[in-house]
Amino acid sequence: MHSLNFLAAQEHARDLHRAAADARLDTGDTPVTRVTLRFAAAADRARLHHLAELDSREIPSGPVLVAEVDGRLRAALPLDGAAPIADPFHRGTELIELLRMRAAQLAR
Repeated sequence: MHSLNFLAAQEHARDLHRAAADARLDTGDTPVTRVTLRFAAAADRARLHHLAELDSREIPSGPVLVAEVDGRLRAALPLDGAAPIADPFHRGTELIELLRMRAAQLAR
């Protein structure tokens, strides 16, 4: 079951990359070339604060998974069940979905 979920997540990630290349996620002309999902570190605090301000949300206080697109923080998922945070000027729905899938994988 675990490997089936992993394969489904990989396929979904490939689909998102293809869609991003076609739709140009950023407002500029540069397509998404790299999406990174990881735990937030202490060094991310200022960037999380900025992201929370953009989304009119409180900065998360506990553990957080973040999504970076080409090195730019675009979404965050607090692992305490609080609402996700996303940059409202960029498409964040797909990133939040990826973060939720990763959180579910980590919870196993």
